[in-house]
Amino acid sequence: MSKTVGTNTRSRPVFIDEEQVKVLLDWNEARYAIEQAFVSVSNQARDAVTRLSDQPVSSQPARTFVQAEGGVLLCMPGFVGQHRLSSGTTERTSTLACKLITSFRKNVALGLPSINGEVFVFNSTTGKLEAIIEANHLTGIRTATASLVATDHLFLRPARANAPDGTVSIQLGIVGCGFQGMMHAVGFVRTQSVARVRTIRLWNRTPGRAVQLKEILTEEAKQTNSNYSVFVCDTVEDCCRDCDVIVTATGSSEPLVYRNFLKPNVHINAVGAGEYHHAELAQDVYDVCQLYIDHQAGAQKELATLRSNIVGEVGEVILREKRAEEMSLLPKPGGISVFQSLGMATEDVTVGRLIYEKYLIAQAGSNAN
Repeated sequence: MSKTVGTNTRSRPVFIDEEQVKVLLDWNEARYAIEQAFVSVSNQARDAVTRLSDQPVSSQPARTFVQAEGGVLLCMPGFVGQHRLSSGTTERTSTLACKLITSFRKNVALGLPSINGEVFVFNSTTGKLEAIIEANHLTGIRTATASLVATDHLFLRPARANAPDGTVSIQLGIVGCGFQGMMHAVGFVRTQSVARVRTIRLWNRTPGRAVQLKEILTEEAKQTNSNYSVFVCDTVEDCCRDCDVIVTATGSSEPLVYRNFLKPNVHINAVGAGEYHHAELAQDVYDVCQLYIDHQAGAQKELATLRSNIVGEVGEVILREKRAEEMSLLPKPGGISVFQSLGMATEDVTVGRLIYEKYLIAQAGSNAN
């Protein structure tokens, strides 16, 4: 019998490390990939009659948590069908992937990251594993980019439509200056074609973190030839005052942002995940805001105790915008909108595939030389 009969002869999957991810992943390209992820979830949720054949679809179960000694393993599988990798192409692809994340808080004492993750990208036709991508930086960008997409469609596009010259400048507040706060601030700075940032206000429970982020953003301003001011604030109220867009990215289990901290027309990206996904904003904010989510299934499970008016998914807002449908889900003018970011597997699927495809292009170029 031939040695090849019945054996699994396949090439070894590529491994893409964090440093390669940082080189390959562009903010604006990631923004389009995340938008495709949002749209795929909302398009899948539509009934067969109203589902759009020219838009992507998806499948993703609720993420699972496996407790271990000293930590937890999170599993996030997902599939996105017929999505585009860039806005300038009509070519579509389908992607099957799974992100695995471990969270071990005691790692800090050992000089190791407390959170580690990888995205496994499979061939959607054969099921063969094609790539393993280190996912810490990937997760940082995809989470921040989800907020950028939500801010653009819920807040900035309506503002640009009403602006005399079609441009908008914002004052940005960052509540929590850890990794996610830093990624959000840098993301807004590097995608200023969406909205020009004129001021960034920072607050962190440990002030030194805010000072460090100010230094990072000051250097970013030089590299991007931007003209914005950065202030470190003593209180959350001072950080939020007069801001147009606010990001909360803490692990707080108690409210930090209250209604009287906010001006009447403001958009908030609530990202932090403490004991509850909705701990950072006070109930008096949720009482008056219009709330948007990334996917209903996740909200039903992880926002079960939230008392607020959930308007719908960001992806559905985008779908109705694309079709100019009469029943818009946009926030009412002059009020508070909140994007409650839970994170979902489809985001990792589309961004993971983008990184893998760019890796293949880079390798082909390297081999040609």
